[in-house]
Amino acid sequence: MGALYVEATEAITADPDQSAEAFGWFRNDRGDIDVHRDGLTLDGQGLGGLTLFAAKLLPAQSRTDGDAFWVKATREVHTATAAAYGVITVGDVADRTAQVTGGRLLARMHLAATSLGLGFHHMNQITERIDRDHALGSPDVFSRRWAALLGRPATTGLVSFRIGHPERTPGLSPRRSLTDVVTR
Repeated sequence: MGALYVEATEAITADPDQSAEAFGWFRNDRGDIDVHRDGLTLDGQGLGGLTLFAAKLLPAQSRTDGDAFWVKATREVHTATAAAYGVITVGDVADRTAQVTGGRLLARMHLAATSLGLGFHHMNQITERIDRDHALGSPDVFSRRWAALLGRPATTGLVSFRIGHPERTPGLSPRRSLTDVVTR
């Protein structure tokens, strides 16, 4: 599974449009973090103290440098240190009810893992590439291997993650207030 994650990450970063879309979720500037309250931040990356300090002082990485960092981290950290992987499967990933139900399960599992002191890292590169190839009408190079790992059709793999004992505690991710997400 680790090798497939690395290959999918390489494919995302080699696709200029998909790479740009992914890079758009990185919030490097405090103003962007405060305005959007979503996405990836340096604090949430689990970097060591000195590395995090330096990253905040230096200019933001370019998309190309960020892609290279992501591939390297996927190969040398995320897949090299994963104690286990998990995949939430549903009857059909295109079914909205199944998406919500699977997402609720993912949230419960993440909260339970956190309460037990476990690290829980969402890793959806494989399913993102399957979706991208499908959207472009490109040859699908991941579904067959994804299905072999799942033991089920690729169309059932909703979200995936790695889980294990973290070496460091990452900073908190930005959150929206309840009033920003709940309507009456």
